[in-house]
Amino acid sequence: MIKNKKTNIESENKMLDKQLNTMLTSIGNNTIQNEVTSMGIVQRNNELFQGGNFKYNNDSIYSMLGIKSPNAILTETRGFDSVDRINSERKRLVDRIILPLANFKNLVESDKEKATKLDKKKTKENNKAKPEPDHTIKKSNDKIIANAIRTTANRVLYPSLFIMTLDKSNYKFDKKVVRINLFCLKNEIVKSIFGLDNDNLKKATDSKVYFMECNFTLLEKLTQKYMFNISIDRSITATEQSENLEDTTDDIISSEYTPEKAEKMMKSICSQLTYLDDNNGLDAILKVENHLRTLTNYGVTLEEIVETARKQSKGGVVKDLYGSWVVDNATSVELKGNTIEDLTKAFNKQFKIAV
Repeated sequence: MIKNKKTNIESENKMLDKQLNTMLTSIGNNTIQNEVTSMGIVQRNNELFQGGNFKYNNDSIYSMLGIKSPNAILTETRGFDSVDRINSERKRLVDRIILPLANFKNLVESDKEKATKLDKKKTKENNKAKPEPDHTIKKSNDKIIANAIRTTANRVLYPSLFIMTLDKSNYKFDKKVVRINLFCLKNEIVKSIFGLDNDNLKKATDSKVYFMECNFTLLEKLTQKYMFNISIDRSITATEQSENLEDTTDDIISSEYTPEKAEKMMKSICSQLTYLDDNNGLDAILKVENHLRTLTNYGVTLEEIVETARKQSKGGVVKDLYGSWVVDNATSVELKGNTIEDLTKAFNKQFKIAV
């Protein structure tokens, strides 16, 4: 029995690929190292702040937030009334302090409008006309590096501000982590992030401090709970998910079209529309439906289908196609409205409905 078990283990080990395991392990280790580096950036930001050097030209935390002391940072951030405000303030501070201070002014995002579809099409045509594989790889690598730097700068901003608000006696940087005194935090925050109870901890120790180690991810979560009010805190996660969805969409539509990808996109879009319907996101669904009427190739193809019927019937059959639905052209009416409320008003007005 023991011999068979040993044989099975040896057989399984022969199937394992050590090189593949090593490379995947390296990916995990690199991710941890990035977290450690991010914590190092938070520590350096704090050192610069304590020395009065966390500024660039005339821009500092004090001048940009309109405050006079570190204690006022918390008052200011808890006054942010929306996720958009949180993001816009973060962008300002990153663009005007962190990136320039680190000699990355070239990564400061401008407020210029995104390229139009025509601009993107011209760019793609120009790239195809000048195939330069090495240049393409370098451009891709440069973009990956720039995105990683900017993403990290964004992530470390508020954790850095969190540390700056604390009294020096309530935190200690220690190699890869920062140690936070839990007794300087509200009990509800301690319970939420660490699963501990300050009241119980105080009974169990005679000390006036109780330090808990935080890696960068824990520090981020703690910052979110500490720096912003509850309603904003709850919506930050939803916003981050939206941003991730937007980034994923940009990546998908910038790559080559294939029927297989189209099928997967269709299923994803249908699932998202069902999600909107289940959660009464009806205005969003209406906007999607209205957008379908503006699509060029799709609209032309539907028009060509009904045009054949018009010609063969010499104008006797005049229809419009809306997806798989056929309606009489003579009674087809377009109502203006990108919300259900506006659509209802337009419908009632068109057909003289008393409300």
